[in-house]
Amino acid sequence: MSSLLAGKTTFSELYFFLFFATTGEKQNLMRKRFLAALWIIPVLCTASTLGAQQIKNIKIAISNPGDHPRNAADIVIPIAQLRKSAPDFTPGATIVTVSDAGTPEQDASVLQTEELPSQVDDLDGDGKGDELAFQVDLAPHQTRIVTVSYGNQERIWRLRGDYQQRTAALFSRKIEGLGWESERVAFRVYFDPRNAIDLYGKRRPTLQLGMFVSPDYTYHDESPEGRDIYKVGDAIGIGSVAGLVDGKVIKVAEVKERKWRIISSGPVRTIVELDYDGWNAGGRIIDLQSRITQWAGERGFTHMIYAKSADDFEFVTGLPAKPGIDP
Repeated sequence: MSSLLAGKTTFSELYFFLFFATTGEKQNLMRKRFLAALWIIPVLCTASTLGAQQIKNIKIAISNPGDHPRNAADIVIPIAQLRKSAPDFTPGATIVTVSDAGTPEQDASVLQTEELPSQVDDLDGDGKGDELAFQVDLAPHQTRIVTVSYGNQERIWRLRGDYQQRTAALFSRKIEGLGWESERVAFRVYFDPRNAIDLYGKRRPTLQLGMFVSPDYTYHDESPEGRDIYKVGDAIGIGSVAGLVDGKVIKVAEVKERKWRIISSGPVRTIVELDYDGWNAGGRIIDLQSRITQWAGERGFTHMIYAKSADDFEFVTGLPAKPGIDP
């Protein structure tokens, strides 16, 4: 296999795999486009429950305006947005539930709800939650009411379900870098001048990175579980990032410092981050950051980049190509 170039990529061109955001303005544009596809409308409704002031609820209306179902739609709500409705919101102890009601009034009379696996992620490493993430099924043109319950942490954690781990991440010399996965697929990025993203296919929906990094385990061999199925060679890889200077691909190879960190790894999503300080991109020095998000149950990932000193710089990425199949 080889890789195709996608010069001057925009959000709409590679929405599933890659988001480019070199300025705050572009990041806001990305968020607006996402919300245009899936409306998230907070309802100013906070109330105590269970006859005590220990648990409170925030009601949120989530709508799918499209003509197609959104199964396990990825929902991210900033903690700051929740605190606009509930200033005392405590993200460290939450339960997310959903009903089939379309309005808060209808939801008040519903007796049966479904608990949704959820997680709170600390994106900047300051020990405080920044985003609440969960997934919800939505039929075409359907609105559902989601309830975010919070309060007494001991009581919340007794009531909260034990969610299955459906995403994971790790760094290992065995896979030559940083890996991330859902139960459907696994990826790794070579933590060296290749900086290419490789793919592991799975025959069964399980987490397998721990198996791949086991001593003496050969992940290139055929297996009833899964294996490395993609030959990267000297290509950019699947959804990795590079530059295009004077018609030539410049990999993120020559850097002053290369760093990695795992931001979160939970039942709903995994987020990993790579920093490339002092990237010599064809004579231009750029500080680059990659943030990769893998959602549970999904075969693709999102890749958002932030770049400093990269005005008018042309970024490219890689897509797999097969004879007779248009990318």
